[in-house]
Amino acid sequence: MIIHDLTLYLVSSLLIGYGLGFFTVKINHLLVIFLGKLWSSGNAQRRYVLVGGIVTVMYGMMIFYQTSNFVSALIFVAVFAVLFVSGIKHAMHRFNEYVDILNALIQSLFPKEDPDDDQHDALLADTSKISQDMLESMRKSQLESLKILFFFFDSIFAVFLFSFIRRKLRFSRFINLSKEDQVDYMHIWASTEFLNLGPVALKALIGYSYYTSHLSWDKIGYRGEVLRRSYIN
Repeated sequence: MIIHDLTLYLVSSLLIGYGLGFFTVKINHLLVIFLGKLWSSGNAQRRYVLVGGIVTVMYGMMIFYQTSNFVSALIFVAVFAVLFVSGIKHAMHRFNEYVDILNALIQSLFPKEDPDDDQHDALLADTSKISQDMLESMRKSQLESLKILFFFFDSIFAVFLFSFIRRKLRFSRFINLSKEDQVDYMHIWASTEFLNLGPVALKALIGYSYYTSHLSWDKIGYRGEVLRRSYIN
């Protein structure tokens, strides 16, 4: 094989392996949503191993057919398998970052307006805790749906695409944007017909959590006559 062919096979092993691994996790989350508890019983890793084994064998057969060299095919298959596992781990890590995205949303929706407000950070932390407790109490399929929403909302692709539509160039995840750009990005979602249900759902969750925190009651003049902390949590 010439250098050009070796480079092509190496690059394809890297990109295809990582891409398939990454999207395997996305597809698994979709299966949890559509198939419910049957596919949310903790067997995700078995499915990843099964899918990884199948696609690795298929890729190895394709490479061997193209190269007719067992050693070269074995090397490229090993690279493919390593990148497949890396793609899975990265995707799983990204989905588990929904708490970081949630906290960024909370801080954007409720910025610190009074520099002397010593309770603000504690209030946002309590808002985050209440929100997480609500999310964890949901059905598995519902939580997976929200994780996908968080994932897509925060992704570089979504930020770039929807900002570019509004003639703004941003190439960053939502959690890495400035506070001003985060607010503007949320406004883009809210003012776009086919996207506005996303921020509505997130704002409803966060708003409920914020105003049911006893630390917010002094701000709105509520004394807790109806709602009690022990009842909420």
